[in-house]
Amino acid sequence: MNYGKFSRDGKEFIIENVETPTPWINYLYNGRYFATISNNGGGISYYKSPLHGRITRYRINDVPHDRPGKFIYVKDEETKDIWSLTWQPVGKKRDAYKIIHGFGYTKSEAKLKGIKSSVLFFVPQDADCEIWKTTLTNKSGKRRKLTLTAYVEFALGHAMVDIINQCDDQHFNRVYFDKGLNSLFATKTYWVTATMGTQQQENKEWDQWAYFTSNYKVKEYETMRERFIGNYRNENNPIAIEKDSFTNMDTDYGNSVGAIKIEVELEPGETKDIIFTLGVIEKEKFEELKNDTVNKFSTVEAVDSAFELLKKEWENYFAYTSVKTPDEQANIFMNYWTPYQAKVAYDVGRVASFYYWGISRGFGFRDTAQDTIAVTISNPEKAKERICLLARQMFSDGRAYHHFYKDGQGELTKHADDPLWFILAVTDYIKQSGDEAILDRVEPFADGKEGTILDHLFAAVNFARNNSGAHSLPVFGRGDWNDTLDYIGGEKGGESVWAGMFYAAMLNYLKELLISVNRPERIEEVESVRKKLAQSIEEHCWDGEWYIRAFDGDNNKIGTNENKYGKIFINTQSWPVIAELPSKERLIKSLDSVKKELDTEFGPKICAPAFREINPRIGLITRCVWGKKENGAVFCHPTTWLIQAETIMRRGNRAFEYYKKLLPNAVDGDVFKAEPYVYSQYITSDEHESAGRASHSWQTGTAAWMFRVCLDHIIGVRAAYGGLIIDPVVPADWNEFSCQRIFRGTKYMISIVNPDKVESGVKKITVDGEEIEGNIIPVSKKKKCKVEVVMGNK
Repeated sequence: MNYGKFSRDGKEFIIENVETPTPWINYLYNGRYFATISNNGGGISYYKSPLHGRITRYRINDVPHDRPGKFIYVKDEETKDIWSLTWQPVGKKRDAYKIIHGFGYTKSEAKLKGIKSSVLFFVPQDADCEIWKTTLTNKSGKRRKLTLTAYVEFALGHAMVDIINQCDDQHFNRVYFDKGLNSLFATKTYWVTATMGTQQQENKEWDQWAYFTSNYKVKEYETMRERFIGNYRNENNPIAIEKDSFTNMDTDYGNSVGAIKIEVELEPGETKDIIFTLGVIEKEKFEELKNDTVNKFSTVEAVDSAFELLKKEWENYFAYTSVKTPDEQANIFMNYWTPYQAKVAYDVGRVASFYYWGISRGFGFRDTAQDTIAVTISNPEKAKERICLLARQMFSDGRAYHHFYKDGQGELTKHADDPLWFILAVTDYIKQSGDEAILDRVEPFADGKEGTILDHLFAAVNFARNNSGAHSLPVFGRGDWNDTLDYIGGEKGGESVWAGMFYAAMLNYLKELLISVNRPERIEEVESVRKKLAQSIEEHCWDGEWYIRAFDGDNNKIGTNENKYGKIFINTQSWPVIAELPSKERLIKSLDSVKKELDTEFGPKICAPAFREINPRIGLITRCVWGKKENGAVFCHPTTWLIQAETIMRRGNRAFEYYKKLLPNAVDGDVFKAEPYVYSQYITSDEHESAGRASHSWQTGTAAWMFRVCLDHIIGVRAAYGGLIIDPVVPADWNEFSCQRIFRGTKYMISIVNPDKVESGVKKITVDGEEIEGNIIPVSKKKKCKVEVVMGNK
């Protein structure tokens, strides 16, 4: 934790050394308006879509790093000193700054040149804008005359076009200052709404006006980057601030920016609040709304009220689940930062981060289905909306768009796994909500036909039945969950062993649902497909110590001890457990093989040994450097499934060992480099010299799965169709722990003791003082229930 630490209550991460190895970011959003911000002040802003609604620019992998962003420059008009209220872009006196990331907000605090400053960045819940509330206090003992310049660089519409066609796209930018409204307005008179590259020129304009305003009178402004920064400079030293050369000119072309300058005078000890607001107004209602919109947050009271609503929103989300264990770091992550990251991934859609431009992929079907489990507990209605969106991306033959946009555009890629993830989303939603009526809801298929949600589920079953190869296993297509095994299929098909296990698990979930809703006539249809898959796996895929990963088109095995590289893969050892394959001996052996062959000090590798020779008959995994990404890294997402598998096999010590290794703050910050408060996609393994380095943080399915695996399988409090299951699988040295969980309107306050120091097993459960049979608490109509659990062997 060399760069920062969690606050005492765990609700904030405080960066005390702001020169972090990579930008450490946060997300500010309300579901319509989105922004990212780093400890440097870098980040983007967009409305609804990072591709079609980009408000500001952000250059990934740029020099200087992490630019542009949300910058506020300060100039002392007497000494001519210039600094910024975030450490970057001016970059003076690193130890004068502190950054605080909270849930939906970031605060930059500093003390330089006798001025104490604080900037609170957040997006209000009820407005399409972001607020930069700036508080200045004069600690110098003398009167100070300052100017503040708030600065953004505009994109204005389609982000991809802004990147690849800047020479032409600049001719459509329009930026002007409205003196009466004290606001700068910007738009584009040409807008592309296609998602893929096209020569077709659409005859439309961006449907938004961006605005940039302050509660202080704007004294000067600038609208063109070259005039503000200068031709051979960057954001470190804008020429307009240094030389007081603001032109106060509007622009109708060029690299458009928003730079608004205000004046502040401070007596000794005086504090003043300055508010900058960046947002958008729908063009069709611009004249009607612009006055009220730009003035909505012109008072400190309005801003403070909006901030309190934001905090309340997150408090309500966290209130649905909380745990108290003997491990304080686990408590911080389980209670706050993992569910926070999970919800961010759900709301943002895995499309924009420090690593992802947000311009090419839209929503992933499998990603979206998995992210749904992050909100089924706290907001089942939101999950229901996402399930219906997913249903509309499916075809009546069971195929599904691999990537899609909410406007209906999508891409079919022949991945083996996509449609079956729909079963996970639907079954988890019904378990949490009890809403069986969703099965009869009618949604269109992507090919124009219609069907109920149950019809969509059985479309996925038909896909599973028909997508079968030589060993009665799923045809690999262009990948399964592991997108980099993309050429195993080749021209002859190939088969995914993991997908067979995954299908079997999902079909088990569907069978359980059908039993619960009393639809026995459909069970055999599901069970026949599941049984055939399970038999094929057991007959063809056991390698002696573990399960193989795949067959290529020529019947060669991938993931066998006979291979030189990629002898063992993690997913085909955890998923046979999740799929409830019959041989307990094999299941134990396969999990023990993960420990022996894949585990490292940073966690278990996705496969080993990593590929060190390119094999075009396997795919991209062999072209990637060894020890990183899918080629032998510690890939965090599948480790959550391994933890789940270990709990199913009742091995709490090992499950929690894997959990602790994977915590983002378990590795030295100079080695780890990524944010220590959220999970990354992967950690470089011991097969590379940069072992321990993490990358691709935030937008990973790890968060949703780790949130739920911890709650459902380690703490062991999980929903069933008929009630709440109590089934903890924990380290044997946990003497006691507790959990609060809201389930179908009832708050369950669960205390668990472990006098026999076991890893699993429930000896006794009492609900409001009355002992129950078994370990399923029936659905209650009470507002609160007190549950006491004694672990041990009966």
